[in-house]
Amino acid sequence: MECTQMFSLVFFICLCFFFPFTEGRFHNHTKQKHGQAQPSISPPPSSIEALPGSIAPPPSLPPAQANVSSNANSSNSPPPSSIAPPPSLPRSNKSTSNSPPPSSIAPPPSLPRSNKSTSNSPPPSSIAPPPSLPRSNKSTSNSPPPSSIAPPPSLPSVPANASSNTNSSNSPPPSSIAPPSTNSSNSSPPSSIAPLPSLPPTNKSTSNSPSPSSIEPPPSSIAPPPSLPPSNKSTSNSPSPSSIEPPPSSIAPPPSLPPSNKSTSNSPPPSTIAPTTSSIAPEPANASSNANSSNSPLVFDVRSFGAIGDSVTDDTESFKTAWETARQIELAILLVPKGYSFMIHPMIFAGPCQNGFTFQVDGILMPPDGPDSWPSNNSRRQWLVFYRANGMTLRGGGIIDGKGEKWWNLPCKPHKGVNGTTLPGPCDSPVAIRFFVSSNLTVRGLKIRNSPQFHIRFDNCRNILIDTISISSPLNSPNTDGIHIENSDTVGIYNSVISNGDDCVSIGAGSSNVDIQNVTCGPSHGISIGSLGYHNSRACVSNISVSNSIIRHSDNGVRIKTWQGGSGSVSMVTFKDIYMDKVRNPIIIDQFYCLTKGCLNQTSAVYVSDILYGNIKGTYDIRSPPIHLACSDSIPCTNITLSEVELLPSQGDIVLDPFCWNAYGDLQTLTIPPISCLLVGLPQSITDSDVDKC
Repeated sequence: MECTQMFSLVFFICLCFFFPFTEGRFHNHTKQKHGQAQPSISPPPSSIEALPGSIAPPPSLPPAQANVSSNANSSNSPPPSSIAPPPSLPRSNKSTSNSPPPSSIAPPPSLPRSNKSTSNSPPPSSIAPPPSLPRSNKSTSNSPPPSSIAPPPSLPSVPANASSNTNSSNSPPPSSIAPPSTNSSNSSPPSSIAPLPSLPPTNKSTSNSPSPSSIEPPPSSIAPPPSLPPSNKSTSNSPSPSSIEPPPSSIAPPPSLPPSNKSTSNSPPPSTIAPTTSSIAPEPANASSNANSSNSPLVFDVRSFGAIGDSVTDDTESFKTAWETARQIELAILLVPKGYSFMIHPMIFAGPCQNGFTFQVDGILMPPDGPDSWPSNNSRRQWLVFYRANGMTLRGGGIIDGKGEKWWNLPCKPHKGVNGTTLPGPCDSPVAIRFFVSSNLTVRGLKIRNSPQFHIRFDNCRNILIDTISISSPLNSPNTDGIHIENSDTVGIYNSVISNGDDCVSIGAGSSNVDIQNVTCGPSHGISIGSLGYHNSRACVSNISVSNSIIRHSDNGVRIKTWQGGSGSVSMVTFKDIYMDKVRNPIIIDQFYCLTKGCLNQTSAVYVSDILYGNIKGTYDIRSPPIHLACSDSIPCTNITLSEVELLPSQGDIVLDPFCWNAYGDLQTLTIPPISCLLVGLPQSITDSDVDKC
């Protein structure tokens, strides 16, 4: 009996002691069985601590469902500073609408406080965190690491109708949350950082991981987190330690995320995703250095090919090699450098040349000194020949010196014989520069001097520009024409100074469309068309204009000269706005041109017509009349027009009368001296059958 009572007493005491604990565990087990989660308490904003630094943390995620594994505690410690950001979370098989809109910006929401204490100190790092993970009802430490990179957009909060038992863990919408205060354990964004965009709420209680299309890719200086395969079950939203990897040394683009099992409704199209920026802009594929190299000229210095430039050494072979190399390169420059004198034998610079090819003479070019030094196997009629050099430019501030004095003193030259006669012996002399069968040529800036014969000559060329050149040789140097044009079309001669022993410019047979402006000529023999019809040849010259020029101290001014017995025509010629300074024959047409006294009279002649002389003024040498119009007996000159011609003697007051012979034309104004010898109208003997018009 006593034993029975003792046992009952002990049982009663034990029942009273253990009953409260058993009942509590029973109720908790029952609630978990029926799916009721313990509510988690959100901390007030004042309990959140600010991060050190100036970077805003990513927003918190809404809590997950109650059946999340409670063992996530151990995996929620923040990664060390050398660890790359955690990988993206797996997505559920339910549709989400968590893509952030690119435009609307809102401050991040405060983070919910967990039920268990964890270490919330963020690691010092410069790595941009990925989107924060959804929080469970267990204690986690999802504090983002500080960063110098703008955080990704915040994730949506769960609406009130998502789950009746998780209302206490859902933060209010980000747009209604002010930045948390700095006295809590979690970080708050500084005022200098732009707030993050708010996200639309979802209609279902799901894991709030962002959709692939709505995630803004990380900057190029940060290694992106790897994507994880989607999961069909709700799992812990904290990354496991095994999935964290150190950042790679090289930057890689963010990998594509696997598609979700359900379509998301709020994902923006790819075109609306804001592009990432990098701290260092990559160099474009077509770098400026490559573009410049393709458009910059290549310079070929003749010294690089062995030229010496001491005025004694024969540099001919070096020039040949340099020419053959440079002419095949577009925009190439063959350079004769300043400060050097290169002696080269007669040679032909043969084309074709590539576009933009330039022969740049900044130094001095010279031939062998005189006939005795001239190579016996080379022609004595030319020195530098450019053949089929289409598109070439010959320019520079250097000098081309023909060294012609010993050639001028040959006994065969007219000025060495008695009364202008010649003596027996070889008489060929080289032209300094000759262009032959070439087009689109430019000659600019050069100084050409002392040529043995013509200084520069164009044969069968088209589209020629001559600008700002200087040509000089002594007045008594024979046949040293400055510029001679033969069988060439479309020639412009501008802004040049020429003084020599013959014509400044001579226009030969087969030339047309020649324009001469702003040329200073003399001492010389003037500017001439011809001589034409030599040895009964046929010559055609048309459309010639000489204007805005000065001719001084010359034997002739503007001249047309033809041989008797020739054929063809000279037409459409204009001489205007020309000043004469002590010129012996300012205006002259000579159809009886002859270098000796023994020329025979012939009936055939080159037909001269349509010649205009306008605004020609100045002074003349009184040794000859100022106007001399001597036309053929059988084929007179026609349509000669004179206007505003005023020519006065350079000495004395006596004005010489003009000379006219078989010349027909018109005086548009009064002239000085007066011209009374010019015939009016057209001669009756001129018919189409009688005149060989070109």
